[in-house]
Amino acid sequence: MQFIEVNRDNADILFDYWNEIRKNIPYFYRTTYKLFIKSLFDDTYEGRTVFRTNNVFGIQEDGQVKGVIQYDIPTFHFTEVGKITKDINIGVILNLYYEETRIDIGRVLLDLSLDFFKENNIKDIYAFYHAMGMSCNGNHGKLHEEYNYVGKLLCEEGFEIEHENIYYICDMKEKKLEYQNNRDIRVSELEDNKQKFILYDEDNKALGSAEIKYIDNLTGSSEKDIIYLVWIDIDKKVKGKGLGTEFLNHIIQYCLKKGYRYLHTDTALNNKIAQKFYIRNGFIDNGITRSYLTKTSS
Repeated sequence: MQFIEVNRDNADILFDYWNEIRKNIPYFYRTTYKLFIKSLFDDTYEGRTVFRTNNVFGIQEDGQVKGVIQYDIPTFHFTEVGKITKDINIGVILNLYYEETRIDIGRVLLDLSLDFFKENNIKDIYAFYHAMGMSCNGNHGKLHEEYNYVGKLLCEEGFEIEHENIYYICDMKEKKLEYQNNRDIRVSELEDNKQKFILYDEDNKALGSAEIKYIDNLTGSSEKDIIYLVWIDIDKKVKGKGLGTEFLNHIIQYCLKKGYRYLHTDTALNNKIAQKFYIRNGFIDNGITRSYLTKTSS
């Protein structure tokens, strides 16, 4: 078992390993090496540098990577209402992956991060923090159920599940597009890889809003393949009239015209209404994702 501190000069040893992991996680998109390195060491969120430094360590055996961990202290945090704050004292384990049969490697890597947080007097530690995923992964930070054994290890070390989501994918080319009315859809200019949509009625009253994210802008991919639906919302006063489906169909038509095929999204595991909406509109369940949190006593 050989410890390796990964930096920009030797990060190529991780790229093949990362592509193996990617095969099992729907939001680990195909990315260029350049964008992978940028996300690993120089990632930003809405213009903010995510981490103060960046601790990335791998374990090799016989010249092959067998596990990897990435952890650090972030430069910002989110309040309970989703506002960004710099008043923080948290640590984040961004990534932790290893082979299922090598729990020994998982424990060694996890202990490395926990020792770091202890030395820095960090009490609250997030693992697979949902809001701080790598940009090349569309900023999805949660752990996919394919790697539930990693979550089991975290729970054995005092972590608890913080949030659970379901990840959905829709093949837009297979979606039957129907419109009840020819309502007015207005689209904003592209900003920070995102665009907003607003649905208006004939009286110019806003009925709903939505936002999409262009994944190819984050991965460096030359293929226009995936759009991520950040949110879609209909005014509660007009819910139940099919406007959500109509609005979604307009968004899908817009994405198809731009050459994209797949629409990704996710929603909370306890949000049964949203789940029924997505399934009814052709989205396929691609697994549960989880974030974790431990709060140590003072």
